[in-house]
Amino acid sequence: MKIAQHFRAFLERYHYLQLARIGRFEVVGENPIVSENGESGKWIAFVANKNQPEDRQLVEFISENMRVESCITVSDLDSFINSLKELLIQGFEVEIPGVGFLHFEPNNILKFSGKNLYKRTIQKRWKRTPASMSPSFWL
Repeated sequence: MKIAQHFRAFLERYHYLQLARIGRFEVVGENPIVSENGESGKWIAFVANKNQPEDRQLVEFISENMRVESCITVSDLDSFINSLKELLIQGFEVEIPGVGFLHFEPNNILKFSGKNLYKRTIQKRWKRTPASMSPSFWL
């Protein structure tokens, strides 16, 4: 089940997203930094909490949207969170679709970012192909 696709809709509707054993994301206003396209997005605050309880409202929201029983949603959320935690422990940055990225900083501090910290934008340049390597040579 693709439960993660419902996180953004839940966050926009209720202005928070609480993931068990991870923490709480909360919309706290407009982002003071304007993006490249001139828009300012929502500012999302994150508080890590490894004792964060399960959010029944999130379970009900996903269950209604997916038209499945809540026990299935709970199981899928648990599986998603376990996978997320496993990747974080291995040192990877993980994406919460539609929300942002989580990663561990030194001293095991869980941090949230709206952007992927490790992905560099690389400008592609046209390569000049030598005549001897031209595709027409091989045709």
